[in-house]
Amino acid sequence: MNNPVVEQVTSTGMTRSKEIAVVAFLIAIGAVLRMFSPAILGITPNFIIAMYCISILLLRPKLGAALGIGIVAGAISMIFSKSPIPYLNLFSEPAGALMCALLTYYLPEFSIKKYSFKPCLATFLGTLVSGGLYIILNFQLALHLPPAAMKAAFIGVVIPVALINMVMAQALYAPIRKYLFR
Repeated sequence: MNNPVVEQVTSTGMTRSKEIAVVAFLIAIGAVLRMFSPAILGITPNFIIAMYCISILLLRPKLGAALGIGIVAGAISMIFSKSPIPYLNLFSEPAGALMCALLTYYLPEFSIKKYSFKPCLATFLGTLVSGGLYIILNFQLALHLPPAAMKAAFIGVVIPVALINMVMAQALYAPIRKYLFR
């Protein structure tokens, strides 16, 4: 006999609906933080990226599900974006989510005494991919600005946001994991 409730339990030990709730909750927190956070040195951190990276690291979804998390994050980012072309988030966030998922699966464990540094590496590189793709699409296809402007935006905006997200993900990953899997 097949019990449909038993079939919904995933490899994390949570039911599918609990995993969806965790992703929705984390992305909602990221959206609220993004909406109300002040600019730091003229840069508004994108906490939605940090939160979807944490959810991917915690739940380890298949690539298709990670792509879905990225699409949802992109749609939410469009609503709260301070960018002149917010729909580009529909392309950049799924790319960042896929990068984070690939690193979650294939990056060897990098830890010191059971303290993993995978969250900071996956979030940093996921943010770089998301921000880099956004910059390329924005500057090359929409605004038609020279490569020097694109390079300046990458160095001046994307790298600092990636560093902020990296610190945030590393700081929040262990407490959230402990709370969810206790």
